[in-house]
Amino acid sequence: MTAPSSARADRPRGWTVLIGALVALTVATGIVAVPWFLLQDRAAPAPPAGPRWFGGYVDVTAGVGTAGTTDSAGDAEVLAFVVAAAPQTCAPTWGGAYSLAEAGHALDLDHLVERARQGGGPVAISFGGPRGTELAGACVSVGALADAYGAVLDRYAVTTMDLDLSGPALDDATAGERRAHAVAQLQAGHRARGIDLAVWITLPAGRDGLDTDGLRSIRQMQQAGVQLTGVNAMTGDDAASPGGPSPGDAAVSALTAVHDQLGRLYDELNVALPADGAWAIMGATPTIGRTGGHDEVFGLDDAATVNAFAQRQRLARLSMWSVNRDHACAAEDSADPASGGCSGIPQQDGAFASVLGRGWGAGEAGRGAPPRLASAPTPSPSTSAAEPDP
Repeated sequence: MTAPSSARADRPRGWTVLIGALVALTVATGIVAVPWFLLQDRAAPAPPAGPRWFGGYVDVTAGVGTAGTTDSAGDAEVLAFVVAAAPQTCAPTWGGAYSLAEAGHALDLDHLVERARQGGGPVAISFGGPRGTELAGACVSVGALADAYGAVLDRYAVTTMDLDLSGPALDDATAGERRAHAVAQLQAGHRARGIDLAVWITLPAGRDGLDTDGLRSIRQMQQAGVQLTGVNAMTGDDAASPGGPSPGDAAVSALTAVHDQLGRLYDELNVALPADGAWAIMGATPTIGRTGGHDEVFGLDDAATVNAFAQRQRLARLSMWSVNRDHACAAEDSADPASGGCSGIPQQDGAFASVLGRGWGAGEAGRGAPPRLASAPTPSPSTSAAEPDP
């Protein structure tokens, strides 16, 4: 999406009068903003598709331990999750367990991100997730929220942000408006500094696609003027039924439904899609191994199904939850095979990253794989706020 285009000369006079009045009132009072879509008569020129990339989520507060010790096909790391320090405290933390400074000391996170960046490996920061309070719910003003997001991005010199929205963060329409305007403000500030800030929104998707809250969140972003890089579907948002499709096939159904929804929504908002259509702004993120229901298993065959579909449709992004889980459980973890620290199924270390990342990575995006974030010490259980499956 580009900046709003000017009104055409043949626009009906009623629209011209209405827009002129709104603009005059904005200049005079400074309190009424003209929605950008009122000024746009036709879709702006389509933005070019960005680089295609694979990168797994790394649950920072769980510690990577041995989960990331093997090489993978990934060319990015998506560090998760930044949330508010408390429900009414507008201060970013990693999982509510570490302030940014504490993560630097306890996890050596600053050094690891810097090393990855110097090695050419892209790093994204994910805000939100299934636990804690997303910053938009804790920060009471657009400015404070933009500052909180910006503090994280600036500390790690990261230019890709991922907004992982689910549960209360997705349900709260007021927080959604605040989030959208804060991200637009943050993106404009980066642009003024000559920096392109990539913004992804990650939403739960079942076989029927996104729910109404997810679609509203995308609409809020677009109407606030955010140049949305893409929509990442966290597949598997509905329970598998006996005799139903495999998790891989269910993920394909979810992605197809999201594709159709985005086409309709962007057309409704008069926002142009890239030449390859909605696929070019989509991502997919399955939860690997045993999921929260314990009987549901997203196996390596399912990963191969999703990878083949994503490559055939040329999705912009493929991720997984999570790098931490991409290994078999040790004997002591067998009581909870769906834990946040292992996949719950027999596998080689890094097998899911290898299958999902096949055909992506350096050859597609033009970059080598980043240094893994595997040397971070595993935090002790007394201080860790490890995330369960989303």
